[in-house]
Amino acid sequence: MNFIPMASATVIGSFPHTDPSEACGLIFEKLKDIPAWPQLPRRDFLEDMNVQYSRGLPCLVVDHENRKVGFDTSGDMPGELERFYSRVIEDDVNYFGLDGLHAAGFDCFMESVRAGKAKGARALKGQVSGPLTLGLMTDAVDGKYAIYKPDLFDAVVKSCAMNARWQARKLKEFTDTPIIFFDEPSLSIIGSGFYSVDRDLVARSFQEIIGAIQQEGGLAGTHCCGNADWDDLLAMDLDIISFDATDEIIADKFINAHNVNAFIERGGCVAWGIVPTIRNKIEVVDRTGVENLFTGLLKRLAGKGIDEAAILGRSIITPSCGTATLSLPLAEKVMVLLEGLSSTVRGRPA
Repeated sequence: MNFIPMASATVIGSFPHTDPSEACGLIFEKLKDIPAWPQLPRRDFLEDMNVQYSRGLPCLVVDHENRKVGFDTSGDMPGELERFYSRVIEDDVNYFGLDGLHAAGFDCFMESVRAGKAKGARALKGQVSGPLTLGLMTDAVDGKYAIYKPDLFDAVVKSCAMNARWQARKLKEFTDTPIIFFDEPSLSIIGSGFYSVDRDLVARSFQEIIGAIQQEGGLAGTHCCGNADWDDLLAMDLDIISFDATDEIIADKFINAHNVNAFIERGGCVAWGIVPTIRNKIEVVDRTGVENLFTGLLKRLAGKGIDEAAILGRSIITPSCGTATLSLPLAEKVMVLLEGLSSTVRGRPA
């Protein structure tokens, strides 16, 4: 990997908009370097992060009225698994792609890209839900999580990988650098004592998805807005790791992780979630505040013996998480601060 983003800005994915054209307009206005397609969960339940990326999974049940999604293996599970794996074996990547019902923002984004709105962009970004997060959907038969059911969880992993490949292919039609994140807000459960999760199983599932993205010529990233075992992630073949830099405890653990030096030295990129997306934080923060936070964290990481210029070259500026829970004005403020910080760091006016 030889991607040097130089503090380019991008987003995690979700927006509060219900009109995809409005969300895409904001994205292309504020994200000149790494625009990303918007997820719009307020538009329709089908754009919920679990529903959006589980389409096509065997035994899936979506209760649109009650806004629930999960599995029901009481029917013809062997038959559904057979039909699912036939698509995988045939390498039918298109079967696992997004459609306009589940991802109106993707269609709008691609139309805008075709119209030249991303001209000059350094990369284009997409995202999928991670296998651990999807693996915590339950089976109606016994209430067990999919991650505890080997056949079902393997299908979850394969589906994530194939969707990521599909997105990478679509983006690669317009960029040499497609970036695909798999979002894992559930990573913080590992080692929490509330769940018994096999670390090796999760690591293998991550590596399968990383390999799938890189197979298509894409850069593989992951985002976790909670705490995580950062050393485990930093030791994987990830190209980009995104974390919530507005949380003091999380930022401290990431910066002090043993493997962070080696990750950056081998060319890994750090996506600093520096603009807050929690309402009470984004309401009061200003451009000076995010600039001071970024500068301070950058110097702390450089204090571990990594050249500050090298860190900056491998840095991406992002929000701490998605913005779907915010009001439209606050989501727009996030984008303004992103653009401003990136421009300041890169030494250009905004």
